[in-house]
Amino acid sequence: MRGGTKQRLGTAAAVVGLVAAVAPASSASAAQAARCPVTAWGHTGYYKCGTDLKAGYVDWNRDGRVDEVFVIAPDRTIWHTWAAAGGWKEMPGNGRADNMLGAAETGAPTRCVIVYVNKGYHYWQNCFYGGRWHTWKTTG
Repeated sequence: MRGGTKQRLGTAAAVVGLVAAVAPASSASAAQAARCPVTAWGHTGYYKCGTDLKAGYVDWNRDGRVDEVFVIAPDRTIWHTWAAAGGWKEMPGNGRADNMLGAAETGAPTRCVIVYVNKGYHYWQNCFYGGRWHTWKTTG
């Protein structure tokens, strides 16, 4: 999915939509009754209908192109993909979310994904730095 909405965030405090919901097409569960398809870089998966899918399209490089897509699957797991990923990958750390809030670049090369649970009253983030994603931590 090239050429999408450009997402920009300067700090972790600036919350922009990110975890919209995707599980690989092979994943089956009762929760997938409310699933909607999403395709990125030729790989189709399913996100939880009603979550903010547009918020999950991220332009980390600020060059006008989507670099990574994040979604929330019908079972509330958090998934992402990028051009060289070869498909959808579940985010590490067993994170669960109800919707995406955003992505934040907190200083190169640190990148954070911000999601919420319980109708937006509890925020969590996971940051990428040192070549890997880390643990989910509460932000509010």
